[in-house]
Amino acid sequence: MTSGLALLKEIRDSCTDSELTIADFLIKDPKTALLCTISELAVQAGGNPSAAMRLCKRAGLSGYRELQLMLAKDVYAQGDSQADDPAPPIELDSALSVEAVAEAVVSKTREALERSLALMKPEAVERAARAILAARSVAVFGAGASANVAYDFFQKLTRIGIVASFSFDADIQISSACGLSPDDLAVAFSYSGRTASTLASASEAKRSGATLVSVTGVGPNPLERRADVALYVPRTEPLLRTGASLSRTTQLALVDVLFTTVVCRSIDRSLPRLERSMRAVHALQDKDYDDGGSDERPRKAPAGAPRGRRTV
Repeated sequence: MTSGLALLKEIRDSCTDSELTIADFLIKDPKTALLCTISELAVQAGGNPSAAMRLCKRAGLSGYRELQLMLAKDVYAQGDSQADDPAPPIELDSALSVEAVAEAVVSKTREALERSLALMKPEAVERAARAILAARSVAVFGAGASANVAYDFFQKLTRIGIVASFSFDADIQISSACGLSPDDLAVAFSYSGRTASTLASASEAKRSGATLVSVTGVGPNPLERRADVALYVPRTEPLLRTGASLSRTTQLALVDVLFTTVVCRSIDRSLPRLERSMRAVHALQDKDYDDGGSDERPRKAPAGAPRGRRTV
């Protein structure tokens, strides 16, 4: 699933000049990597073998051989789409029609999700899912826009009976990280991988002996260096010139992939809990909740009372 070309394009902006020479050469002519040793590649690209090795390390790969295998899939895959450039950000204009805005937003969102799929490492998602199921509890961290993604993941875990914790208060996140143990797991979300409060929580979690899963943008960053399992989303282009980005969309998509994998690996346990929680919430919304014996239950509104309001 992971595309070598997509990975090289994602890390391009973080490369040194010597690494960039190799990366640009491979992006332009990936077939060369299949036919050359690393020394031969360096000569053809006008670089040096050490820069090629550093490029592989920056991409999070074990070495040149892994990059060769990934590029081979790109070269021989049907319907090669490597030449497609990302659509430009939406230019703000007072005369822009709703139809044009909708088309641009949907196009950029689709592009970001396709890039996410190309960059995804199934083995890393599998490791994260199994670590979640093996953990005594899961502490979830995130700040800013990533806090909303973290909260979404937290509430999903609780629906299948996994003991999880999350708070929008950064101080509480750090405090909870201090109380973890080697039997626990922490999942930290930060698109930049450099958010101070999230890094502090991750560091305390590691100090407590907990396993750490990171979700960051592609490229070296302090958070993924602390992680036992690193998951990545693409470095998305701005959706608007004002700076709004699609990072939340790609992170939420990754959350859905990870959560669905967790459910699939524990389906006999998770599915009944999902169904029970859905019935309980719907029953409450329908004001027909039965807690199995309690005398207290939400009262039904009298005839004529506005829907959605509860009499007291």
